[in-house]
Amino acid sequence: MKKVLNKVGQSTLEYVIVLTAIVAAILFAAAQFIKPNVNKVYSDAGTALNTSGSLLGNAIGGGISMGATTGGTTGGTTGGTTGGTTGIAV
Repeated sequence: MKKVLNKVGQSTLEYVIVLTAIVAAILFAAAQFIKPNVNKVYSDAGTALNTSGSLLGNAIGGGISMGATTGGTTGGTTGGTTGGTTGIAV
């Protein structure tokens, strides 16, 4: 009787191993088909971000430049009337 119980456990383990191998093969095949599409999505997103960053920089006027005035009355868009104030020119 002990041999019968041993074979039942052995056959269950064999089914689990075979099922695991089948699932692994399916996942591997799916990864091979999905990977190019995922890479394309990331590439397109990166291109869109670069394009929008360039458009934003051009709309602002080439970016933000930090400048210091020495003794002037204006310091870019912000500044003071005192000498040596630092202003941000946009």
